[in-house]
Amino acid sequence: MKVSDGLPPHPENPGFGPTIWITRTSPDNEKTASAMRQLGFDAVAVPVLRVEGLPAKALDEQPDAIVFTSVNGVRHHSICPALLDIPVFAVGDRTAKSAAHAGYTHVVSAAGNVLDLERLIVQSLPRGRRLLHFSVHRPAGDLTGNLRRKGYFATRKPVYETRDVAVAKLLASLPAPHEINGILIHSPRAGHVVKRCLERTSRPFRGIVYCISSAAAAPFVRQEGMDIRVAARPDEASMLALIGNS
Repeated sequence: MKVSDGLPPHPENPGFGPTIWITRTSPDNEKTASAMRQLGFDAVAVPVLRVEGLPAKALDEQPDAIVFTSVNGVRHHSICPALLDIPVFAVGDRTAKSAAHAGYTHVVSAAGNVLDLERLIVQSLPRGRRLLHFSVHRPAGDLTGNLRRKGYFATRKPVYETRDVAVAKLLASLPAPHEINGILIHSPRAGHVVKRCLERTSRPFRGIVYCISSAAAAPFVRQEGMDIRVAARPDEASMLALIGNS
């Protein structure tokens, strides 16, 4: 990775802020884009993944606690009023706020990543408790399996799926890569889609890739001459701080 002195001005209008590509899924991408515009950037909100809810299925048994690893898990699961008062463990503050807004009364945030969430659960709940994880269809890790190996009766219930947006569609919706000054990456999967997109262009991207975590940065680490920066914490506030300090 190389370190630069910051983002260059907009290539066609030096008086206008640098162009930032917001790649996160809708509708959250517009929130990030709005924050970027307030910082003076020209934000282009073009998601590289789309989220689709899965058909709801009845619960086999009532859990002792619920686990959320994303806002989309909260957004797409079916709320059962009988479960609103049981403990809820959320991976980060934003997911925790979403769960509380959905009606859950005992929500705790790990304020970090999935490993932080696993540690929080182990520290907070005795072994043998039943845990229900509302998740994406194909998660990147194996939180449920790890919790089972540590003595919990953990079940994962997929409630949404993410699908890649076609590279051709992305290229048709974006400025040319050499006109983009920075790209925001919120997940490893999004990073892989963006990498494929950049590989399909004739002129190389020379800006900065801002990543929410080291895992999200992994697809780019062997890219020649690419400036990769990773947020101090895997959350939106740290991403904004990272960009604001460029």
